[in-house]
Amino acid sequence: MIDPEVARLRRLRDEALLVRQIARTFESSQWAANESLLDRCGCASWRIARVISGRLRGHPYAEYQKDASAVSRGASALRAYCLSLTHNSRAKGLTVLEAHVNALSRLLDDAICLAWSSDFSEALSRAHAEIKSLSGALAKDNRGGEVHERPAMGPTRSEMVGDLGPALEGDWPYLAL
Repeated sequence: MIDPEVARLRRLRDEALLVRQIARTFESSQWAANESLLDRCGCASWRIARVISGRLRGHPYAEYQKDASAVSRGASALRAYCLSLTHNSRAKGLTVLEAHVNALSRLLDDAICLAWSSDFSEALSRAHAEIKSLSGALAKDNRGGEVHERPAMGPTRSEMVGDLGPALEGDWPYLAL
């Protein structure tokens, strides 16, 4: 691992721990009597933080092996507490949680694209699939069934080639090898 990768993984771990803390804080509020989405978000983000921490602890340099600091955990707890005070209804709380889950999803996306280890990338991909399903469930719950998803990929290869196909057949002799 190199320094930017360690910094990226630490940001990802901090965001995962923040999502977990927000979910746990919202679970203790009055409006979240039996809210399973909060529990699922907390568990999924905890698994992500564990995977990231395991990856960082496996680094040969001792300075990169550090866990989340007490200051960072305290800041997450304070931020989650302030969010629970200001967003004291179910709709507001789930909207805030959805925004943080989407931020975690974007950071996971970056980490998956830039990961060098296939095992690590697979573990993050499984976590990303779970986070995407949670994000969709939160969006559906917040908007009443109206989910807005961005397209995952651009046009397929056949759509991109489209009308260029016939022109390529006879014009380029080295393609006929």
